[in-house]
Amino acid sequence: MNEHERHTKLIEIVSQRKKVEVSELARLLEASQVTIRKDLDYLSKKSILQRKRGYALLKNEDDINYRMAFHYEVKQKIAKAAAELVADGETIIVESGSTCAMFVEQLLSIRKGITVITNSSYIANFIKDDPDVQIILLGGNYQKHTQATVGPMVKECVKKFHVNKIFVGVDGFSKETGFTGVDLIRCDTVRAMAACADQTYVLTESTKLQHASAIAFLQAKDVYELITDNKISMEIKSFLESKQVRIQLV
Repeated sequence: MNEHERHTKLIEIVSQRKKVEVSELARLLEASQVTIRKDLDYLSKKSILQRKRGYALLKNEDDINYRMAFHYEVKQKIAKAAAELVADGETIIVESGSTCAMFVEQLLSIRKGITVITNSSYIANFIKDDPDVQIILLGGNYQKHTQATVGPMVKECVKKFHVNKIFVGVDGFSKETGFTGVDLIRCDTVRAMAACADQTYVLTESTKLQHASAIAFLQAKDVYELITDNKISMEIKSFLESKQVRIQLV
C-alpha cells in the first residue's frame, strides 16, 4: 500500500468510526504507529482530520473538512478527471464545496498559470501556498459554516468576469427540478456565477443524485458536463444524456 492509498484508507476508516486510536489505525493499515502519526500530521495540516494525543477524529459536522472526509476516494477520482479538462493558463470559476476544493488542488498539480475566481475562502486558503496560481476571491456575505461568500455583492462582483468554465457542486437532483441545493442564498449565488461561464461542470458523487434537495438552481439544459462515479443509475444517466448533458464516469 503506497502513501496515497494509505491516506485514502485512513480517511475512510475515521469517517466511518468518527474517532480511532493510532494503535488501531496502525493495525488496520498494517503500518507502524510512527508512520500513522506522520500521516495524521499531514492530513491534519490539510484540515481533513483532527489529530489528538493518541487518536484521530473527524472535524465538527458543520465544518467543510468534515464533508471532505466522506467518500474521499470517489471525490479524489472526480477531482482528477475534472482537472484534465483545464488547460495551462486558463481562468476558471470555482464554487465552494469539498469536491471543488479537491479539484483545484489536483488542477494545480498538473497545470501552470491558472487563475481561480472563487467565492470560497476555504479554497483560497487551500491553495494559497502554490506560487503559480492567481486567486480572485469574490466579496460578499460570509457564511461561516461553508467558509464562502454569498448574496448580492458576490453576484455583482462576478458580473465583471466571463470565463469558459465554471465548476460547481450540488446537493441533489431530480428529473423534475434538475440539480438542487439546500441553501437558498448559496443556490441563488451559484446560479449568478454560472451565468458568467460558457460551460457549467457539475462535480458530485452519484449518491447525491438519488434524491432532490429543497431548492432547484440548475436545470439539466444549463449543465454542459457531469463528472460522477460509475454507480449512477442508468435511469438518471439516460435522462441527462437525453438533455444533451455530457457524462464522465470515474
